[in-house]
Amino acid sequence: MKWTLRFFALLDIICLCLLAEQAKTQFSSFAANETLTSLEFFARALFLISWLTLLVSAILLAIPKKSGIIVYYCQLPLRFVFYMFSFGFISLVTYIINWPVLLNILTPAIVFGEFLRLYFTYKIQKENF
Repeated sequence: MKWTLRFFALLDIICLCLLAEQAKTQFSSFAANETLTSLEFFARALFLISWLTLLVSAILLAIPKKSGIIVYYCQLPLRFVFYMFSFGFISLVTYIINWPVLLNILTPAIVFGEFLRLYFTYKIQKENF
């Protein structure tokens, strides 16, 4: 149980690192005093909040605490909205292998991996907490 939650924390850290450049861009749009519509402001703020919760969930899952699982459950809808999947790093294979069908295979596999993580998280939460 502890090692599975720590593995999930590692996946959150990887996702956090891969999305760091996008988060920097979103934050710089706030700092640059751009004129944003309310929808753009809401979407960018929501992305930054969800990106920061990746750090919170990684820390709490590494400890392992029940609150880390609760944070993961809360951020799950945002993961699907912003494509912040735990196994999203697998899509980097497309930079190495140039095969057009590969992306059509990897995307469902990544989403399936997220659902597997959800299943195992629920199973761990049910058994131990």
